[in-house]
Amino acid sequence: MSSKYIKFSMFVVAVLLMLSFPKNLVYANGLVTKAPQTGILSPVTRQIKVLAASKDETRILSNEIYYGNKRILIIGDSLSVGWDGTQVLKDNYPTILKRLLNPKTLNNSFSSAGSQIAGNNNGTPIFDLSNNVSRILKGNTIKNTDIIVLEIGINDLDYSRNNLGYVQQKLQANIQRLRNANPTIKIFGILPVTSYMPIKQSNYAIDQLKRALTDVYFSFGIPVINVTDFGVANYPSDLGDKLVHPNQTTYRQMAKVISHWMTSNYIMLSGEHDSKQLFSSNGWQKNESNQWQYAVNNVLQSDYHEINGRSYYFDPKTKALVTNRNIKYLGNQWYADKTGVLLKR
Repeated sequence: MSSKYIKFSMFVVAVLLMLSFPKNLVYANGLVTKAPQTGILSPVTRQIKVLAASKDETRILSNEIYYGNKRILIIGDSLSVGWDGTQVLKDNYPTILKRLLNPKTLNNSFSSAGSQIAGNNNGTPIFDLSNNVSRILKGNTIKNTDIIVLEIGINDLDYSRNNLGYVQQKLQANIQRLRNANPTIKIFGILPVTSYMPIKQSNYAIDQLKRALTDVYFSFGIPVINVTDFGVANYPSDLGDKLVHPNQTTYRQMAKVISHWMTSNYIMLSGEHDSKQLFSSNGWQKNESNQWQYAVNNVLQSDYHEINGRSYYFDPKTKALVTNRNIKYLGNQWYADKTGVLLKR
């Protein structure tokens, strides 16, 4: 067999391979994700491949067509408020997002600086997720909403001692409450940005938090984005306070990334459903009554219990940690100090 024939055969095979791939493939997520800075967390944006063979045949709608008649509600923390560490920026990401998506309405009045998923603040002035959802459900807000954007979680990392499984449970429960109140509601999830706070109250890392929240969102079929995968707020220099809160430039970048992602992934909203997954709480958790409890595989402990070499007493009825009180248990006299640690009398 001559070398010319071999070369010609290889050329024909190469051409056939090129022709076998459709042109102008359309992806539900057109942005190219970056590898995370830590090398641990892979991109968590859910993608749909090949909606059509050409752009002319695609079912992706323009912003004006899909979002033009949609009423969007944002539930978030200080990032949704637009805090940069020193002031609230008027040109925050929800404001920019409204200009980019051009929805019928965009309601950002239920975002609260300092809010947590598993917190217990009820308007002083912080509203954590459970209390926030309660006030949303009291009026007609949920009935007059088509899409919810949930951006919350960084304060659980920085300021909360609640165990991660409990954070998952509270997010799951509150998403379900919103869906029960309006079964046609569609939800987008936005993961928290990296925190450079030197001291954090939680016992888990940002990558673990992002994975845990992603698992909850995915259990509902909710599309979720990790904006740091797209180069947003990856360095302290991207933040107004160099710790958590983006500067104006980063907020603009954040809005553009979220807008592009929402436009590319709206088709995925049709696959959302109730969550049937079981998330387990193991460790300390604070309920909405501001009471500390301790769970072992979702079972709240009661009476006398030793944790990490220290003794505690939990009320048998409420399962709440007893503090600042004399305790008599199995014939022994104890005093529970302000942290709940039992001291022998």
